[in-house]
Amino acid sequence: MPLTPPPPSQIPQSADEANLQARILSVLDSRHLMALATNRPDGWPQVTLVNYFRREHALYFVVATGSQKFANITRDPRVSIAIGGGAAGPYSLSMSAHATEVRDFELIERLNKTIQALPPESGFTPHPGANSVVLLEAQPQIITLVDYATPPGHREVLTVVERWTIQRTEGPQ
Repeated sequence: MPLTPPPPSQIPQSADEANLQARILSVLDSRHLMALATNRPDGWPQVTLVNYFRREHALYFVVATGSQKFANITRDPRVSIAIGGGAAGPYSLSMSAHATEVRDFELIERLNKTIQALPPESGFTPHPGANSVVLLEAQPQIITLVDYATPPGHREVLTVVERWTIQRTEGPQ
């Protein structure tokens, strides 16, 4: 169930790229659990599962303000995200993104209304382990769409050029 369509882009997109974009949005809207990898201060990656939802051109998630995850993102906003699996289809996503704290109170109010309007069957159930939480926004920069129906897992590497408008990435994958 799409939450909100992304605003129209001014960037031209081929019919094939528009089809890939629709597949990506379908995966994002049909799932609400992602593996989020952050960079620890010692250089080791840290991966945790978090609930998310998509609104327009970003992914939103909630974490505890005292968490290692929030400290990692505050220090280095580069994150990797993996979404897939389940009965929703043979597609999965791997994304490179920038994550930042949402500080715009009007946006937070709109997002709270979006969250409250989500039906229970949407699967969005954030549960940070603390009373003090922060809302974060992830803006994907590079998206790899993997199609497991085409063995051994056909990959399309795409660059987000504006909002959810994508273009194929040129060069070696």
